[in-house]
Amino acid sequence: MRTFRVKRNYFLADRRKKRSSSDCREAWLCCIVIGFLSASLSPALAQKRQTGSRSGPTQQSSKSSAVRNAAALLEAGKLEEAEVAVRGVIAREPRNAEAHALLGVILNQRGVTDEAEKELREAVRLDPRSEPALTNLGVLLARTNHADEATTILERAVTLATGHSQAAFNLALLYVAHKDYERAIPLLERSIASNGGDEAVDIALLITLVDAYAHANRPTEAIKTAAIVERRSKDDVRVLFTMGLALADAGAYERASELFARTNELRPGTYEVLYNLGIAYFNLDRLDDARKVLQDAATLKPAEADVFYRLGLVASAKNESENALGLWQRSVKLDPKYAAAYFMIGEELIKNDRNETALPFYEKAVENDPSQPLYQIRLGIAHVRARRYAEARSIFDTATKRFPKNSILFYLVGYVSRALGDFDGARKALEQSVQLEPNNADAFASLGFLAAERGQSDEAERLLRKALTIDPKNYPATYDLGRVLVRTRRYDEAISTLERGVKLAGDDPGVHYQLFLAYSRIQRKDDANRELEFFKQLEEARKQREQNGTTDAVPLRVDTSGQRSRPSVNKSKP
Repeated sequence: MRTFRVKRNYFLADRRKKRSSSDCREAWLCCIVIGFLSASLSPALAQKRQTGSRSGPTQQSSKSSAVRNAAALLEAGKLEEAEVAVRGVIAREPRNAEAHALLGVILNQRGVTDEAEKELREAVRLDPRSEPALTNLGVLLARTNHADEATTILERAVTLATGHSQAAFNLALLYVAHKDYERAIPLLERSIASNGGDEAVDIALLITLVDAYAHANRPTEAIKTAAIVERRSKDDVRVLFTMGLALADAGAYERASELFARTNELRPGTYEVLYNLGIAYFNLDRLDDARKVLQDAATLKPAEADVFYRLGLVASAKNESENALGLWQRSVKLDPKYAAAYFMIGEELIKNDRNETALPFYEKAVENDPSQPLYQIRLGIAHVRARRYAEARSIFDTATKRFPKNSILFYLVGYVSRALGDFDGARKALEQSVQLEPNNADAFASLGFLAAERGQSDEAERLLRKALTIDPKNYPATYDLGRVLVRTRRYDEAISTLERGVKLAGDDPGVHYQLFLAYSRIQRKDDANRELEFFKQLEEARKQREQNGTTDAVPLRVDTSGQRSRPSVNKSKP
């Protein structure tokens, strides 16, 4: 019998609640990014004054004493005087790109961003190869929420740079803000090396690099850099806590737990620290430790739904179903829109063969968070178990429109369409599933079954063998290949295939019936009688279980381990 397989590390379920106001680490890193971007305006221009323009026609103007004097006034904080001076240069030399760039910087610092952008764009128009003008324009666009254009502008500036440049530094930080960590990392590493290395550079930049390593799934580098940050921070609890969060994101839970524990020593009795320490312990399978610190967190904030949700996960992992259900019920009482808690109630009820009771909880999960395909998958499968195929197909069809790249959903549309007798619809959906996921063994197995039902034995055999190449232990493909071989009178090969099927799912009556047919055709009567007796016993037991409601009504296997996101953790400041 096919079984529904799902990875049970539900501590990693993404709650997807809008709590940006309490997200300390993201806010802190954002401040770091904006701070560095802001600081780059004047240095970029200073670099321009030192290197001179790369465009021949404006080189003489770039050396103008009037422009240098205006820049000096800017650096002295005399913005009004600097503006008057540089406007005088532009009046005399309207094509002076450096003067327009300097005016853009001055206007930006005075908060006149629209005029600043206009001046910087004019500077770039006059000198398209001016790295400082491009850099300052990119920074301004980033700060005014034009991130895509800012990225493009800064990438142009970087291509013009030789060695270290302010543009490369700013581009790295913008990549971090975009969560494009792989492209950010080499630029951050270069910036750190160019600014004195790990021991001299601003610690905030190292923190940004640790976070980038973590999100890029590079735990070794994240741990190494975090150790430098920890040593330099001298027990700054905010830094320790932030490093713990970054390492937890990288899956380095052992090191993360040490940082959270140290933070707890320095500032005991802080909800956010205890909460995240509990998460780290859970992911290390230290369930008793996780329960203890989470209970301490719950004592500090008894109205916080998250902590009871996490305690429920601990109870479930310890096979304390009733305790887990009670904790999740408390979560949804505190927060009636807590989709992940509703979902976990459904999962726990299914684990205890309470399909109909689970159904409304899956519905509440989908209602409160329709962005999670897993919730819709499980709701549909609950209907499949109850043989409500039309309802299941409606759910899956709707979900495919929202998630058109999800191969599992198309596989499930194919499965229920097949159960409804809509073989054409099933074939279309299954073909879409394998197009999205070429190594989907279950979809190939189902396509093989459909081909066999149409009498296309050669095509069925090809598809079924394809499924077994991908997954040699795929029982449905093994069973249906055995059926095709019996049908095409290749009895010896059929027996070998079906005997492998018995090892995979010996409690399925069907495989024994097919062996009975194969043995009968080659006159092995004792073996045939034995398999027929197995078939009768197992079929009777199956019918009895179905009448008693103690077994799933539908054999269905779906691997949904890839349907969840990274953990949603509480990142409020300690």
